[in-house]
Amino acid sequence: MNTADNVLIALAVLALVLYRQLRARPVGERRLYTLPAVLAVIGIAQGGLLDDAHAALSVALLAAEAVAAVAFGALRAVTVRLWREKDGELWRRGTGWTVAAWLVSILSRVGFLAAGHALGLKLGSSVFLVFLALTLIVQNLLVAWRGRRIGGTAPASVAP
Repeated sequence: MNTADNVLIALAVLALVLYRQLRARPVGERRLYTLPAVLAVIGIAQGGLLDDAHAALSVALLAAEAVAAVAFGALRAVTVRLWREKDGELWRRGTGWTVAAWLVSILSRVGFLAAGHALGLKLGSSVFLVFLALTLIVQNLLVAWRGRRIGGTAPASVAP
């Protein structure tokens, strides 16, 4: 796939993720990891994560992006509202703060892209897919962890 295809796929996936996160949905833990796993496999399989001509510099940038992805995933996880219905099923829904955290996350990714370009790195667009996968996995892990803390079958609410 070329860069334009990857960007369009990433934007479509991001739009789907935002749409789904802003709707009330049950927390089904197995389903939380399917999309991020698919994105990670596609991103890694496409290659282009490192610039062979500047290996150390591209590894450092990739590591910084990974740290940012983890941090933004954790930030978004605390903005998701969680509650337990009367039947005991756990539900979730993103808030306005979730959208704001996504925007900051995307801007950080643009900043990393600009930094890589300024440093003369030639990285593939698959880095964005890996960034998106990692940040979603962290967010989903922490949302599931928060949900398990609610416990019991009585109605409960955990809001940011």
